[in-house]
Amino acid sequence: MKLSSVLKRNIIPIFDKDYVQKKLSKRRGECRRCGQCCRGCPFLDVQTMLCKTYDHRPVGVCFKEFPLEEKDQRAWGVKGCGFFFDK
Repeated sequence: MKLSSVLKRNIIPIFDKDYVQKKLSKRRGECRRCGQCCRGCPFLDVQTMLCKTYDHRPVGVCFKEFPLEEKDQRAWGVKGCGFFFDK
């Protein structure tokens, strides 16, 4: 995972909400709670690969809009996720 993908995940949502909305308009599907996007998060239970705070994710810690595009899935090694994207 590159530093640029970490910054994109954590910084862009704070400063460029229009960009986030534009990208989300092309996302389809739903989260399967597989935990792949959440690797490294302190709220991920690594034994069950489930979020300990899924229903009340803390602001500033969890970017629940992730992934924004296919490129994000590739950068984080996410495979078989419930999200897919219009071209």
